[in-house]
Amino acid sequence: MTSIAEPGRQTGWRARLIWVALALSLTLNVFFVGGLLWVKLSTHPPLPPLERMLRIGQDLTLNDQQHLALDQFLRVIRLRGRFLRETNQPLLERIWAELAKPTPDDDAIAKLGAEIEKNRADFQHEAATALLSFVKTLTPEQRAKLAEITKAANDPPARRLFELIAP
Repeated sequence: MTSIAEPGRQTGWRARLIWVALALSLTLNVFFVGGLLWVKLSTHPPLPPLERMLRIGQDLTLNDQQHLALDQFLRVIRLRGRFLRETNQPLLERIWAELAKPTPDDDAIAKLGAEIEKNRADFQHEAATALLSFVKTLTPEQRAKLAEITKAANDPPARRLFELIAP
């Protein structure tokens, strides 16, 4: 009689163990999905550069002259950025076309790369000049606040902006 009851006990124990494992798995999955949703919903994506600069302008409480300087800075960035993309895109396509050849010409690729680099350096120079023109219109308090805002930012464009204006 004891030999018949023992297999039943083992089967009951195994069934309970399976239910405990399923409950544990369900609990872990619910917490994992909850954590994933929390991370996705609690973080906000960074603003586009134009909106970020307009918000910074609002935070600085700019006067009319400063607003004009900010608008001029943003205009230079937009126009020169578009020009940079339009100028470099054909050069990049020529590089890829050269790389697709059975024997690519290293000198041609290097010259195209140097031209792209020069275009980017020209853009950065013009952007820095426009930024400095805008920053010169700010009061010392506004400059300090601008540096504080951009220093606290975690996104790369704001970090580069801080590196341009930080002493």
